[in-house]
Amino acid sequence: MVIYGSRATKLAQETQVEKCGNCGTLNSVDLYIFQKYAHVFWIPFFPIGKTGVSECSHCKQALRLKEMPMGLKSSYDVLKQQSKTPVWTFAGIGLLTVLITLGIVSSQKNDAENSQFVKEPKAGDIYEIKSSVGSYTLYKVEAVEGDTVYVLTNLYETNKSTGLNDLKSKGNAGYGDEGEAFSVSQLQAMLKSGTIMDVER
Repeated sequence: MVIYGSRATKLAQETQVEKCGNCGTLNSVDLYIFQKYAHVFWIPFFPIGKTGVSECSHCKQALRLKEMPMGLKSSYDVLKQQSKTPVWTFAGIGLLTVLITLGIVSSQKNDAENSQFVKEPKAGDIYEIKSSVGSYTLYKVEAVEGDTVYVLTNLYETNKSTGLNDLKSKGNAGYGDEGEAFSVSQLQAMLKSGTIMDVER
């Protein structure tokens, strides 16, 4: 369940030198400027504008912008311009940018490792294989002789890539005795096409 919505934080407060239009008390009207921002799980994501209100400290009458008299509106506009949007209201966008960047860097690093593992295969390497649409299994490198790589095919398949962890948990018992032979260039082509999704060493 994603919890999201909007909140507001007070940016500025200023007492106005004028009478309250409701009770006539002098120097009792305070102007407040609030910064509204969108949040997800209470983490500020981005600002969505400023708003304000006036309140009489004596009679407690509160007025929104459209209800304020002209003089108070002018003071509101000046105070609003002087009130800067806090940097922390962009925290969610910053966090999302960092996570995306880390994901890209991690993916590129993993791709480089997979390429190196396929280029120089070793006995015991596990290949995650996408054998067809909605069908996944594992190959285990049994031996490497020159340019030829001998692999054992897992006896089981799964319809989800996440199910490959269950196949790995079966250990050597999950593989048959008969294998297949591939050249390194064939394995590289399989990696490039996406047939080999990942390599575990």
